[in-house]
Amino acid sequence: MTDLRTSPAVRAGAAFLASRLLLALTVLAMAAVAGQGAVDHEWASGVWWLDRFSAWDSYHFVRIATLGYLPPGLDCCDQAFFPGYPLLMAAVSPLTGGSVTGAGVLVSLVAGVVAAALLWRLVADDARGGPVAARRAVLLLTLAPCGFFLTAVYTEALFLALALGAWLLATRRHWWWAGAVAALASGVRVNGLFLAAGLAVMYAVQWHHDGRPRPRRDVLALALPAVSVAAYMAHLHSLTGSWDAWREAEQRGWERSTATPWTGIASAWQALVDSPDRWLAASRAADIVAVLLGVVVCVLLARQRRWPELTYLALTVGVVVCSTLWVSAPRYALTWFPAYLAVATMRDGTAYRRVYAVGLGLSAALLVGATWAAATRHWVA
Repeated sequence: MTDLRTSPAVRAGAAFLASRLLLALTVLAMAAVAGQGAVDHEWASGVWWLDRFSAWDSYHFVRIATLGYLPPGLDCCDQAFFPGYPLLMAAVSPLTGGSVTGAGVLVSLVAGVVAAALLWRLVADDARGGPVAARRAVLLLTLAPCGFFLTAVYTEALFLALALGAWLLATRRHWWWAGAVAALASGVRVNGLFLAAGLAVMYAVQWHHDGRPRPRRDVLALALPAVSVAAYMAHLHSLTGSWDAWREAEQRGWERSTATPWTGIASAWQALVDSPDRWLAASRAADIVAVLLGVVVCVLLARQRRWPELTYLALTVGVVVCSTLWVSAPRYALTWFPAYLAVATMRDGTAYRRVYAVGLGLSAALLVGATWAAATRHWVA
């Protein structure tokens, strides 16, 4: 990936790093002003400033990195979280003095910087893109409302970096490398399978464009993400005796199950109506808005005839729509890189620039609000 060493991508990564450090300082300042004390949780690090970036699902990753899956006395529900991120946390922890939480923050921070640089390169190389569009895409990522999670002990930054790396490699037809990186992404989140589906469509488009009579041997690289997921399922089977242990954990821990789209919409709306406080209501409203915006971006990708990107995003958004639980959709949206690509490469003009500026301003305002909610331990999913 020698292109990553070109100055524009490096500058994009450096600017994103500066934004994350500023965001981290903002989180600490907000927490201090709000009088947030020590975190009372078994898997908190005990370091005040570090625990500002570890909450909710973070403790699952910390426990997995420390004890592995299903230690004695705990039969659920860590298995709902894929092993890639906690394995990396455990591997990096010697660099952070043995702190698994610190390792998680470090991994997210570095991965976010890599993701920003890769996003810049992907959009700059796009037929409709260029340096201006690339800067817009990175700015959209920088001001994403749930950007807090790109510095926290969560998987979004790592998955985004791996997904963008696989996608960029595939656009350059380095298919074995693309498949290997996509397999790593599949070890971080199950969405890696949707990424693999998008890559399969990209391979088919390239195959059709080249007019080849049959695919090359590198088509086998497309199966690597499925192998990664199958290996995790086999590991869970060895621990639980069930091949369906991952889905069972989702159901048992979060009451998440597959549903028709109208059932999913009804469940999301009912959850909003039943919200016990304004913070939870705001979070549930954001879930609905994020999913609807995801559908809008899918339409935009179809109009731009970006079939590989549409495949990935449609499956990713569709699995939320067809679920009884829409929680965390704005956080999931951080990994919807085709949205940054599609919006940043729209036809330039006065109307577009005005809408982009308004959207960016609104996103920045929401980022401040969501960051305050995260810093003060209110629910932002």
